[in-house]
Amino acid sequence: MPTTKNAPTLAPLPPWLRWAMVGSVVVAIGLGAFWQHGQPERQVRVHTETLLRAVEGRDWERVESLFSEAYTDDWGFDKQTALSYAQQVFGQFFRLRIQPQELQVQISQGDRGNATVWFVIEGSGDPLANLTRDQVNALEQPFQFFWQRPGGNPYRWELIRIENPDLEIPAVRS
Repeated sequence: MPTTKNAPTLAPLPPWLRWAMVGSVVVAIGLGAFWQHGQPERQVRVHTETLLRAVEGRDWERVESLFSEAYTDDWGFDKQTALSYAQQVFGQFFRLRIQPQELQVQISQGDRGNATVWFVIEGSGDPLANLTRDQVNALEQPFQFFWQRPGGNPYRWELIRIENPDLEIPAVRS
């Protein structure tokens, strides 16, 4: 049998160095996940989906927490009027499901973004609920949700405007 020359063996790394390497990898992965999770595109998407789920569940405290104090829209609503109107309309549903069909996000600046979304309302209720469902489902334009990030917190976004040129809402008395 031929003899083989013994290859030099490497000494094992000291335990502190192994733990330092493992710790560095874990910290790098954690920072990467934190950075990815806080990206504006992702946050606008998450906030839009959260708003739709909160309306569907009629969680008005959650809905209110997503609206900016500076909210305004083409229907003449401010934050309080929009919330009151939404509670009146969506409160008429016995059963309600809001299904987003297409959700696209654009970030115009680092602290502003908008979500364009088509959605279908499923459910039933009194005549106002059924009229709302039929009118929203027949719209030819998607909804535009405009978001703004106040301050430097990457996870806090506020709704500043909703638009849909095809949606007709009767004037609300002040």
